[in-house]
Amino acid sequence: MASEAAPAPVPILLMAHSLGHGGGERQLALTALNIDRGRFEPHVGCCEGGFWVDRLEAAGVPFFRMGPRSLVGISALREARRLRDYIRRRRIRIVQTFDYTMNVLAIPAARSVPGVITISNLRCHMSLIPRRYRWLNQLAHRISASIVVNSEALRADLVDVYSIDSNRIFTCYNGIDTEIFHPAPRAVLPGLESAELVIGTVCVLRPEKNLALLLEAFQSVARDRPRVRLLITGSGSDELSLRALAVALEIDDKCVFQPSTPEVARTLSAIDIFVLTSLSEGLSNALMEAMACGCCVVASEVGGNPELISDGKTGLLFPSQDRSALVQKLKDMMDNPGRRGALATAAADRICREFSLQRAVRNMQEVYETMLSRHAPNRL
Repeated sequence: MASEAAPAPVPILLMAHSLGHGGGERQLALTALNIDRGRFEPHVGCCEGGFWVDRLEAAGVPFFRMGPRSLVGISALREARRLRDYIRRRRIRIVQTFDYTMNVLAIPAARSVPGVITISNLRCHMSLIPRRYRWLNQLAHRISASIVVNSEALRADLVDVYSIDSNRIFTCYNGIDTEIFHPAPRAVLPGLESAELVIGTVCVLRPEKNLALLLEAFQSVARDRPRVRLLITGSGSDELSLRALAVALEIDDKCVFQPSTPEVARTLSAIDIFVLTSLSEGLSNALMEAMACGCCVVASEVGGNPELISDGKTGLLFPSQDRSALVQKLKDMMDNPGRRGALATAAADRICREFSLQRAVRNMQEVYETMLSRHAPNRL
């Protein structure tokens, strides 16, 4: 008796507004590139390009390209119709979004196609989504078959604040490519040649990152340490005000501002103490990358940060906006290089063991399998 042929891979469509820098974009691309092609056939949808496009196209991933930047109006309706046609034509079974813009546009459009399973995404607290799109995101989460979040803190927020059924929510931690992000020999960046110790951060320069607190704390700890430097890597709306604050605090000669760079791992290898002062976080890729690269990490006790950092074991936590607590943590790490090194080693070990790229892709595949088992076979 002839053996039965293996079932065809299940077509899935992963959608984000762009494919450049950003945690959601990275997780989308890495999922599409590393998913089991014998079981799933990944497609990618986006409005704008980015540096991931070439890698995805080289891997043979089909693209659905959307036109408008706006999520409302006649053009958005036209793109929604094009999306429905693509889903039907390619017999897409699962549509998953990776940012709030695609929640608004893609979830309602995909849900209108019979047999399609929709999975929305939440990677930050709802309060950080622009107000005009916030209620549309709430609606998208309510009508989607399930929601993927990247931290237990966001899961609890959806349940406690927005009354979403917990059975519809899956926590999938971000994954880090440890072939790229790992402890490496110290890099010396321009402006840091004479530094004996570097405190630093890598993030977008926006209000929720609360970088003024980092500058103020650095002023305190660097007062009697002439060869300590602060490295701030990133771009964003707060850059000019942060540079002005460094001048006002009279620490501008010890501060190095570097724009966003694709060489994140090399930048992190120049940092001894990585600091994340955010007011709000989902699960910070920057924090995970810093841990993976062997930085000693100090972070505000918000969002998913405590899910990454076991205080006193893989890094240090401080109460959000507590300047004196941050200053004390920094001084402790500056004065105790042995403990600083031990925390850095433990952090890198934990990321490699529990937050690898392979584990993240496997967890996402398990979500897809669970949703396929919950829903009737494809009737497209």
